[in-house]
Amino acid sequence: MHPEQNEIQPARGPYETFSLRRSNVISSSDSEHVFPPAQIQKGVAIKRGSGVLMLLLLFFLVDPSLVLSASIDPPPQKSDSLGDSLRHSEGKEIHIFYIHGIGSDGHNDYDSLALRSSICAYLKDCTSPAGTPIGQWDYADQNQFRPDATIPELEYMDEPVWKSADEWRAAAPYAIHFQLTRTNGQNLYVDELNWWPLTFSLKCRQIIASDASFVAPSKARIETCSRREPNLAVPQRFKSYDWITPEEAARMVHLPSNGARANRALKTGLMDWGFSDAVLALGPLRPYVLDGIRQLILKSQADSRAAGVSDPTRQPVDQEFIIVCHSLGSYLIFSALDANQTTLKMTTVQQSGNRFDQVLERTSMVFFFANQLRLLELASLDGPTDRNFATHVESWGKLRCDYLKSKPGAAQGCRPPRITALNDPSDLLTWTVPNLPGVEVENYTVKNSTRWFWIIENPTKAHNKYARDKRAIREMLQSHSAANK
Repeated sequence: MHPEQNEIQPARGPYETFSLRRSNVISSSDSEHVFPPAQIQKGVAIKRGSGVLMLLLLFFLVDPSLVLSASIDPPPQKSDSLGDSLRHSEGKEIHIFYIHGIGSDGHNDYDSLALRSSICAYLKDCTSPAGTPIGQWDYADQNQFRPDATIPELEYMDEPVWKSADEWRAAAPYAIHFQLTRTNGQNLYVDELNWWPLTFSLKCRQIIASDASFVAPSKARIETCSRREPNLAVPQRFKSYDWITPEEAARMVHLPSNGARANRALKTGLMDWGFSDAVLALGPLRPYVLDGIRQLILKSQADSRAAGVSDPTRQPVDQEFIIVCHSLGSYLIFSALDANQTTLKMTTVQQSGNRFDQVLERTSMVFFFANQLRLLELASLDGPTDRNFATHVESWGKLRCDYLKSKPGAAQGCRPPRITALNDPSDLLTWTVPNLPGVEVENYTVKNSTRWFWIIENPTKAHNKYARDKRAIREMLQSHSAANK
């Protein structure tokens, strides 16, 4: 476990002003709630943890009482905002699944750090600023991901994707589990699910290496692709792998730049490193990505149970789940969780029984940042199938409703679970989430004042919301809170 996972890193980004606006909400009201803009200071940041600022705003700003359900005469219920769920868990053990999106920079991304530190800043009673890791990195290790498993026979232009047992072991998805211990409330768990290792062989060798001579060398990507770091705490596993040899990397970084500056920045950053993930997720790599995520979800369910194995007095836990995901992660997580008839042939699904259904029925809210659902669903026009996103969320809505109605004293009706999507119209790879069967959908428009040339010069961040330091978050929350007193 790197110490940096629990440290704040220096920010790299411009000052920016933004506003948060809800749009296209499934509701009987046409009103929109516009929140006051605020000047955000340049401060402490982590790449792509930026969506967390918006997440923190939801603690105060997303008041479910303002949004009427699409269901008919839903029963009255208390507010179930994210902030309320974390502050008032009512004895439930809350797990937050955090799934990254396209363009991960590997184990140095620290995707969940801003989320964890922001939650602790909001709650004000964590015993550590960003929680503490539970155990070692938890790799997918069943079925085709066993350390001694046969290398998959996938090829790219007649060349094997993984050429050795070490390479295949280096491609295994992994989870890092964190416990946020509190002095005045129920402990929380954040499970960071990392599927990016499966894509690095193809992206590094076939895309980044090729464009180094054709367009321009991307020094940051070449460095990421050429660093080998075994995970000393987990035998036969890696934190990073040299898909490009150090010798070849040293040659590449000195190649001349051929493409126009703006074009090559977009090509090597957004397309080569980011959008290629989306293409891979729709192709033959998809079953491996989904099975890896499924294995990590099953491991994450047992986080706290494992911590209490030696305590015979510990009572069985009542778990609730919240999902926070970026871009492509929004598309993948529901495909992994919806273990329907079309996926029963998968060994992980067969062995898990109804544990995936248990996660879905106990998940009340999901947050999307920079999603590409409208674009990705263009590849899924065959009606209700395991590739159709609407099929997955409809299953979620039914399972959640049946679960709520099964509880003692429950009303006949139930409020659908909620998807909250935060969408930046200046983002090159963000679309709104359409109305979906069986769930509430809330689209919020996030308008940034980031200058266009800064986006072009920093294309890998063009699809992200920028992380802010905790001081800026507190100021933002206090400002809004004061305005509403």
